[in-house]
Amino acid sequence: MLHADPLDILFENRNKSYGAYPLRKFYSQRLCISMGVTFSVVMLISFLYLAFQTRTGAVFISPLPDIHIDPVVLAPPQKPSPLLVKPSIPRAPVATVPETPPLIIHDNIPIPPIPSVTELDQSAIGLKTLAGGPDNDGIQNNGNSKATEILAAAPVERKPEVFKRAEFMPEFPGGIEALKRYLVRNLHMPESNLEPGSTVHVIARFVVGEDGKVRDIEIIKEAEAAFNAEVKRVISKMPDWKPGSQNHRNVAVYFYLPVNFVSEE
Repeated sequence: MLHADPLDILFENRNKSYGAYPLRKFYSQRLCISMGVTFSVVMLISFLYLAFQTRTGAVFISPLPDIHIDPVVLAPPQKPSPLLVKPSIPRAPVATVPETPPLIIHDNIPIPPIPSVTELDQSAIGLKTLAGGPDNDGIQNNGNSKATEILAAAPVERKPEVFKRAEFMPEFPGGIEALKRYLVRNLHMPESNLEPGSTVHVIARFVVGEDGKVRDIEIIKEAEAAFNAEVKRVISKMPDWKPGSQNHRNVAVYFYLPVNFVSEE
């Protein structure tokens, strides 16, 4: 075992005539033969190349192209030509104006008095004061109406805006459950010829103002007149709501209220 080849130990009791055993066993011999053959071929090619050059005297060097340099002839220096001065042509005189001198104004210059409102109302506007009768036609020389008529125009009163949707919607006192209890307690079934178990739908719209009061009640989905009147009656008796708000201020907001009347079976 001490003098045995590790390859023989590895392939003990195995087929050594076929497979990896001969490849590994004779690998060194094949490598030496291959290197020897390669070196011999290279030496033979080099020897033949040198022998051919010595016999023919040919040198395999690409010849350089002929370079032709044209001579450059420098021109002799020339004397500077004299400066050509064009004759001056007389120009016509240019018109000038004197500079405006500063005007010094004293404080004691009299200032004409400003016309009163009565004088402006009874006179036309012009460039200077002229004597004459009052301007009774109500139209100045420039075609505009009198200032008194413009000032007398009444300002247009703007109706407060009613929001369809606010940042915080109005709320019935106690919330939506309290609103349901209020409707159940106060709504009464009007007398009608409804069949047992039938339902009547009414949708009302009203405005909750900035002060929380209910106003502008209208029916947008109508039923019989008695049902519409009952819904309006109950809404008009509602207590003050918590008003809606937009940007931290109370605003008027539309509120929609659906009501269902169900006849008893």
